Amino acid sequence: MARDMKQQPRRILVIDDDLDVWKAYQLVLAPETVSSGASVEKINRLLSPGMENDPAAAHFSLSFAAQGQEGFAMVEEAARREEPFALAFVDVRMPPGWDGMETAKRIRVVDPEIELVIVTAYSDHSIEEIVRAVGSSEKLLFLRKPFDPDEIRQLALSLTIKWHLARLAEQQRKDLIASEHRFRSLVETTSDFVWEVDREGFFTYCSPVSRDLYGYAPEELVGRIFFEVLAEPENRDRFRQAFASCVDSGSRWWEVEHRCLTKEGRVIVVESSGMPVFDGQGQVCGYRGIDRDITARKENETQRQRLEERFRQTQKLEALGTLAGGIAHDLNNILTPILVNSQLGKIQTAGNNELHAKFETIESCGRRAADLIRRILSFSRKQKIEVQPLDLCQLIQEFTKMLSRLIREDITLNVALPEKLWAVLVDRSQMEQVLMNLVVNARDAMEKGGELRISAENTRVAANSLYDVDLREICGDFVVLAVSDQGCGIDAKKMTMIFDPFFTTKEVGKGTGLGLATVHGIVAQHDGHILVESEEGKGSTFKVYLPKSEDAVSGEKKEITSLHLEEGTESILLVEDDVEVLQILAATLEGLGYKVAAVANGKDALDIFAKKGAEIDMLVTDLIMPGLGGKALGRAVRDRIPDLPILYMTGYAFDVETQELEEERGSALLQKPFAMDHFARVVRKLLDSRP
Repeated sequence: MARDMKQQPRRILVIDDDLDVWKAYQLVLAPETVSSGASVEKINRLLSPGMENDPAAAHFSLSFAAQGQEGFAMVEEAARREEPFALAFVDVRMPPGWDGMETAKRIRVVDPEIELVIVTAYSDHSIEEIVRAVGSSEKLLFLRKPFDPDEIRQLALSLTIKWHLARLAEQQRKDLIASEHRFRSLVETTSDFVWEVDREGFFTYCSPVSRDLYGYAPEELVGRIFFEVLAEPENRDRFRQAFASCVDSGSRWWEVEHRCLTKEGRVIVVESSGMPVFDGQGQVCGYRGIDRDITARKENETQRQRLEERFRQTQKLEALGTLAGGIAHDLNNILTPILVNSQLGKIQTAGNNELHAKFETIESCGRRAADLIRRILSFSRKQKIEVQPLDLCQLIQEFTKMLSRLIREDITLNVALPEKLWAVLVDRSQMEQVLMNLVVNARDAMEKGGELRISAENTRVAANSLYDVDLREICGDFVVLAVSDQGCGIDAKKMTMIFDPFFTTKEVGKGTGLGLATVHGIVAQHDGHILVESEEGKGSTFKVYLPKSEDAVSGEKKEITSLHLEEGTESILLVEDDVEVLQILAATLEGLGYKVAAVANGKDALDIFAKKGAEIDMLVTDLIMPGLGGKALGRAVRDRIPDLPILYMTGYAFDVETQELEEERGSALLQKPFAMDHFARVVRKLLDSRP
């Protein structure tokens, strides 16, 4: 570095009132600049013998001033222009102006870094006097005339190098301060936690973000081992081993995700990156890196996965629901004449026990088939429900006797209910179905017997704390129905499929695979949730969460009535595209005394209505038919006779459109298959309600 500086010109100021002295300095420090008019004798008196030209001297740039004031002004101007002098030779005596001591003192004020050499040929001032006058001995040397050329060259070279080195050190110090300021500003303004640890894992630096991320002030972490403070207790050994492995191999880690504990004990997910720091021998002496809080991002990813899974499940159920709706329509049309004919047969064979029993068997099988269709519609959430406020305790207590007949003798039924439960807004018959399916499922899981427990309780679920089997959030006030068994339990793989329609682990012929699917559909249709807790070999618990209702529970109970067919004499236009259904309904209505005009499509119905509209008292029509459907037919008829009663029938599931028809004044909607007595009552009720 000194060699490089030696090759660069250094600015030197000579302040002396003797011009020949100027020439002496030029001859020593810059000989090529000396003019031929110099007084050689006077120069020789100033210089010691043996002076030789030195090529190095050409690297000095000399400036001269005859008086102290002039030299001070030159130093001041050079400092202003940021081209300061490195060295100043100042003569002590320079009459009539400032002497050398005053000049040096003033120069030191405007340029504290300049190297000063006081030159004197007299002994009237001691060094102590000069130091006191200048104010400090720092960067202050003394030279007596005459001076040795080698000495002055070496002095100039050493002092200018010293000056350059001091300036370089000062610039490096400023650069370091600026760099440290930039680094600190970057570290302290970034949202990431910046840290340094030694090879043992002790924190040596922590940025202020530690307060926001972990709840610790930087000084609370420095001096402590990071994995002892921030890692969960069960993960500390794993952290220790992983860090030791990195130190031994000198490897880095990048965006590693792990769980950490805050000062308050809250668990957060952190993404950490670290780079090794090496000492002079190339050994790892520590690590430097950043931690980033990705808890919110991970929660968003989890939520996205939940939504994707929920969407897939919804798509699957929609596809199955569409299939189920189509199947249900055809089966319901088939079952309608079976059930109606079986009921008519029972009435007509009341005195023949053998035939009567056969018709009862036919009706029973028809109802079982109709129930199967309702269960299929239930898991697809397309079954019509009639909700009312219900006390779940009352339902369970009334249903317990029947449930006792469902389980085996080696199973103990334990019912635990509180004194008071909140009301829930549900369809009673469907809740009975849910309870029965869960009990049967629990029974079948306990091949060796055990305890089957039914319980219920009120509970309040906080936000973002609980999710159901469909990954939907459970939040709010709920009544929880729980059915627990001590059976075989459910493994993790099967757990994802137990609510799928037609999935069963039972032998062929021993299960339809619709039990839990039906429960799932019914609960979802009631805006409820299902949770399953299971451990292989120990049993399972199914929990049904039903939203709390603010409506009061009615104390009324339905009375069971005997079969009674409502009769009449009015004229009815019957429209049904299924021939068998059309024939049996026409025969039923005629048997009840009504006059019936039966047709198989909407166009024929409009033709009859155009001819005999004034004679028709009621329209009974299937909703879905080729060509002109029941809804369009009803609109056309109502345009002519606005108050004409209309009974719509459908083998499909109820939806928003059918609900609108049902809510129309003077209209009703029947789901196929239906019982004959129910059909007769609805017909009579609509006719009687006509103004």
